[in-house]
Amino acid sequence: MNKRELLLNLLPGESPDSTIPAAFFLHFPPQFHRGAAAIEKHLEFFHATDMDFVKIQYEQPVAEWGQIETITDWAKIPRYDADFFAGMLLVADGLIKTSQAEALILMTLYSPFMWARRIAGDERLSQHIHENMALVQKGLETLTANVQSFVRACIDLGIDGFYASTQGGERHRFPDVRLFEAVVKPYDLIIM
Repeated sequence: MNKRELLLNLLPGESPDSTIPAAFFLHFPPQFHRGAAAIEKHLEFFHATDMDFVKIQYEQPVAEWGQIETITDWAKIPRYDADFFAGMLLVADGLIKTSQAEALILMTLYSPFMWARRIAGDERLSQHIHENMALVQKGLETLTANVQSFVRACIDLGIDGFYASTQGGERHRFPDVRLFEAVVKPYDLIIM
């Protein structure tokens, strides 16, 4: 039984042996974020660690998403279709073609709030949430739509699943849970 079959057999609750699936995650240096180099590095890591599935690192550069400087920038976040994610989709397609017969292929997703943090920075994001939450929410809606475009494109390629990486629920970030309920949870739920 290969790794793919092993994990798929675990889903209905049947364990063919005493194996506990495991995986290890890290980001590769920038020279391994795109194209054939990224595909090869993912495969090298998968085989060297003997992971039970291939997890694709999400390496869409922050600069490509834009930057938030002023509160009004939240309303100007561009809407992107699948073409914007072509570099990441190429990596996904290459790993699906080379390894899907052997193992499940999972794509990492960054939540809309994680993208907001990356393009605005923690301090500015917090300030803007308190200054005009509705404008930040407008930006989060666009970021959510962008992530959904990426998800749909991955599904069209045949990806097996997603590893949803999310932030925002840390206790120190939102002492008032209502802020979490307004700027993190609804957008995470849409993606999930």
